[in-house]
Amino acid sequence: MPRIDDFKNTLEIAREAFRKKDPQSMARNTGATYLPNATGGILELPLLNRLITVTWPAGEVGVPEGSKELSLQEQGLIMHYLIQASGAPLNESWITFREIPAGEFYYSAFVKRAKDPLVQTFGHRPELLLELGLSLGGSRGTEGDVSLKLMVFPQVPICLVLWSGDDEFPPDGNLLFDASIAKSLSAEDVAVLSGMVVYPLIGMAYKKN
Repeated sequence: MPRIDDFKNTLEIAREAFRKKDPQSMARNTGATYLPNATGGILELPLLNRLITVTWPAGEVGVPEGSKELSLQEQGLIMHYLIQASGAPLNESWITFREIPAGEFYYSAFVKRAKDPLVQTFGHRPELLLELGLSLGGSRGTEGDVSLKLMVFPQVPICLVLWSGDDEFPPDGNLLFDASIAKSLSAEDVAVLSGMVVYPLIGMAYKKN
């Protein structure tokens, strides 16, 4: 089980790499906006329906006023995206988590963090997933029986898919990623990202109960 010190160390290592990167290049590669100022600048980065700010060179991550603070792990993910994203165009085809390089190694974490909670919460009420996802700026997909497409970061779309169960099989689901995902994030980061997408939807679902 990772300790909070592990997350702090990971974030600090990411900040060290971030300080060495050109902020304008990071903005181009990630879809962020760079706003220079007297002390360096600020990168504004869309994350689902929020606009995240990251100061350069310090690497301090901020959220809109009144918005829930980001965990250390989530801040680390944002820093990794800014550092690693190559600016490569989207492939426009979906792959599963297991098809991401090293995805098999992190698959159990992905299932525990995202796939199972998605199915457990929305498997018997897929239209609720769509309703909540549309309120976050998502769109209906064509995959499965019900699917929701969300743009998590500007270069990172994700598709949440549900299949209805029947008398023989229970409901099932999965998360799909653009085939270019490895050019923006590692498999470990994609597992974290998946949880960042699924858990807010679960929280919204509980509030509707």
